[in-house]
Amino acid sequence: MGSDVAVALQQLIVPEEEPIAPREEVATLPAQPAHVQLEGYLGRKHDLEAATKRASNRSWSTRYCVLRGEELAFFKDAKSRALGVPCQGEEPLGLRNARCQVAAGYKKKKHVFALRLSNGSEWLFHGKDEEEMQTWLQGLHMAITSCQNLPAKARSLPPPHAPPEPRRDKEKRFSFFPKKK
Repeated sequence: MGSDVAVALQQLIVPEEEPIAPREEVATLPAQPAHVQLEGYLGRKHDLEAATKRASNRSWSTRYCVLRGEELAFFKDAKSRALGVPCQGEEPLGLRNARCQVAAGYKKKKHVFALRLSNGSEWLFHGKDEEEMQTWLQGLHMAITSCQNLPAKARSLPPPHAPPEPRRDKEKRFSFFPKKK
C-alpha cells in the first residue's frame, strides 16, 4: 500500500509532459502580461549610430521584439524571451523623445518603418505585411506618447542610496612609548 501512495503522489507532483508541437510562424500579437504592449518577430537593421554616423553593422537580422512600457527589447526568439535572455546582451532601446514613421524612402524591402531615438540613432524594422507594420507603428506611437506624458519624477528617479553609516572615531590606542615629535 505504501508504494501505491508514493506512485499516486508522484503522479500529482510530476504531470506528464505534452508532446512538443512543431514551431509555427508567430504573428505579432498583443502580449498577455499587463506591461507588455506588443511582441513578435521583426526584421531589424541598425542604420545610424548617431545623427551623422552610419552603423558599423547595417545588415538585416530577425529578432523577437518586445515593446514594454517605454522600452523596445530584443531577443533571439520567443524561448529566449521567456527565459529573459536578451539577444547578445543588448540593452533595450529607450523610447523617450523617439520618433517612428514609415520609411517611405527605403525601396529594398516592403513594410519598413524607421525608429529614430533621441540620441540620433536610427533603426529600421520590417514586418511581414502592411497590417503588422501598422500594428507596430501604432504600438510604438502609443508607447512614445505615454512616456512623454509621464511626470518628470515618475520618469527618472535616482537610484535609492543607503543612508551613510554613522561615523566612528578611531579607537584610541595606548602605547607605553611616547610619540616622537
